[in-house]
Amino acid sequence: MNNKQILKKMIFYLPKYLMYWLIRNNYSFPIALFYKVFIIKRRKGRANTLNNNSYKTTILAINANMFRGDIECLAQDSKFRVLTLDNKWQAPLRAALTSKSIEILEYINAKVGSDIYNLKKGIDIFFDGFTSCLLKLIKVDCVITPNYRYIDDYFWIESLTKKKRIPHIVIYREGIMGFDRVYDGVTTRHRRFKGYPVTHIIAHNQKCKNSFIESGFVTEGQVSVCGALRMDNLLKLLNSGKCGTISRDKGRRKRIILFYFPYTMSLFGKEKRAEIEMGFGDKYRYVESIWPQRFNLFRDLHISLVRLAQRLPDVDFVIKPKRVHMTKDITWDRYLKVVKETGIDLSKLRNYTIAPDANVHELIINSDVVIALQSSTVLESAIAGKPVIFPLFYNYKNIDNFKDFAWRNNLGLFDVAESAEELEALVVARLDNSEIDKNTMEGRRELFKEWYSDLDGVALKKYSETIEKVVTTAKVKNQHSQSKRHDN
Repeated sequence: MNNKQILKKMIFYLPKYLMYWLIRNNYSFPIALFYKVFIIKRRKGRANTLNNNSYKTTILAINANMFRGDIECLAQDSKFRVLTLDNKWQAPLRAALTSKSIEILEYINAKVGSDIYNLKKGIDIFFDGFTSCLLKLIKVDCVITPNYRYIDDYFWIESLTKKKRIPHIVIYREGIMGFDRVYDGVTTRHRRFKGYPVTHIIAHNQKCKNSFIESGFVTEGQVSVCGALRMDNLLKLLNSGKCGTISRDKGRRKRIILFYFPYTMSLFGKEKRAEIEMGFGDKYRYVESIWPQRFNLFRDLHISLVRLAQRLPDVDFVIKPKRVHMTKDITWDRYLKVVKETGIDLSKLRNYTIAPDANVHELIINSDVVIALQSSTVLESAIAGKPVIFPLFYNYKNIDNFKDFAWRNNLGLFDVAESAEELEALVVARLDNSEIDKNTMEGRRELFKEWYSDLDGVALKKYSETIEKVVTTAKVKNQHSQSKRHDN
């Protein structure tokens, strides 16, 4: 390694080592100042400044990259100033204090004298000083997180909520519990986290709320059902009557959307039940039987779509995976091999596109047929009046794993293809006639309301009212406590 390379390496690593040194030696103020100036960002909206504003409720969104659009919605409310902290800037604080991998429940329940307990004392000392300095630089009225399961969030929440009495609201992201196994498993997990420092939870639907209450995680008064923020714009657009106009735009080609799903999803079985599923005896033993036809379904589906794209050059076919599918999912390599085996050169198939970063609602609105499986996009496509096809090949409906299909009791609201041939025929038929009858649409609306508690696009109003109430109640309670301490 020459001198130039050594210099470049030093320049790259020096700031990191300096930051770690400051953290390990509890130099709280410079770290807090660094986070205030460079790391904590304001989310653009009507309140567009990082500077303190006493007239606006300041929300600090921790693990902000996990919210998927909710923060942008909250920022549109003029009462709020929304600040964000991404996980990539939470992790360095932990890394500076320990190189150990920490399980959150082990950390929360650390026994006196254990290595984790001693580590916890050091982390608490740093975060107490760090957040104290940060709160002198930035006004924070409440903290929001997308869940309660992340260790890097817990350090912040324990300090800000337990020590500084700033209310913590979980805007819970896992809303659809469409089958017993997931409801029982999630409820069991809630129970294990009982006592976690949370002031209030905002849930998408009543079933989600019930799971928190049944587990004893919080009381009924600590959970509000407010729907899903990201659905507001979709519902307002649909209710305005513009959806039909957009869908039949003269300049738009007909379009088929597949919301990609991996064949390794637990819907088709998995090698071993999760620990939280073991406590139900043999009730969920069926999940350990991996369906042998799962890859065949996957293969036939993708081969059919490639062939349809070749057969129908005037129709656009869009495959919508998540980025994580393309980077961390082993099934993506199998997908690439499958399409290659068709012998069709995708580079020359100009009407076949892979679009991981496309806006889901724009895709749905500008589509003619949607193919999906175990996904919230099923509900979003359904409420938008789109034909939705479930590829349930190889008699999938007749196996035990079908118990885990969220829409198994609502098949009449959708189209079901039980083979690749049926799928291709349904796609062609729906391209000619994509209308959904009135009774089916009414059933779809009821199903959407069951899981998202709203058909009018007013989730932001409900979230706003709930957040304001939690913040106001916390301020009154804190003032009362301070008054009592002063009197004593």
